[in-house]
Amino acid sequence: MKPDRAWILDWRIGEMPSREGEVSRELLRIFIAFWDAEGLSDKAKTTQRRYSAALHSLGGYLVEQANADDGRDKTSHALLCESVGPEDGPLIFHDNEIWQSEIDMVCRKLHRYLAK
Repeated sequence: MKPDRAWILDWRIGEMPSREGEVSRELLRIFIAFWDAEGLSDKAKTTQRRYSAALHSLGGYLVEQANADDGRDKTSHALLCESVGPEDGPLIFHDNEIWQSEIDMVCRKLHRYLAK
């Protein structure tokens, strides 16, 4: 459940492999540090699954954004900071309010972590 290197393979799009790899590795580093800072390995399995699913989805979204025209010159950290806010995260699950709520909750906590 904890973010791991397998996520990098999941996030591959195949458009710009070197850029995708660079962004993926940096996001993974940030997500692992966040996971550890929040003590998520000591939380209930359901909590771990919720955070894991949200972070995994967010990472895939950000790798895709890194390949977009307006995201190519941005660092992983900049892409992440632009996407997470004190109230919500990016709209990833347009048709599923429950899943989107999970993303928003994790993004709020990730925002607080990044602001420290």
